Amino acid sequence: MKSVKSISRKRPPEMFKPLLRGLKWEALDIWEDREDIILAALINYGELEHLKWIIKTYGKDEIKKVLSRRLETEIYPESRNLARTLFLYRAFLKAESCLSSKLKPKVFKKF
Repeated sequence: MKSVKSISRKRPPEMFKPLLRGLKWEALDIWEDREDIILAALINYGELEHLKWIIKTYGKDEIKKVLSRRLETEIYPESRNLARTLFLYRAFLKAESCLSSKLKPKVFKKF
């Protein structure tokens, strides 16, 4: 299996296009834009086919890394439960922990 880094500069499959409409499709890179793709498609808007592609492409460890840098409130409650179940992930950032420490949540990049 090819690593994601070796196939960089490729866009996700067309099925992601409606889910990533806030991003410039032609400029998407599946490695550089992985946080936006994982969050927008998988966690908040994706369906089973999106989940399968995300897991196959990035792996559960990379998805957990992305989730670890996001605020709990950025993810719909139902999606948080799905992430907890699929990825055995429990440690979403709390807003108050970011305010009281030097942790900075990553924000969606603008186009």
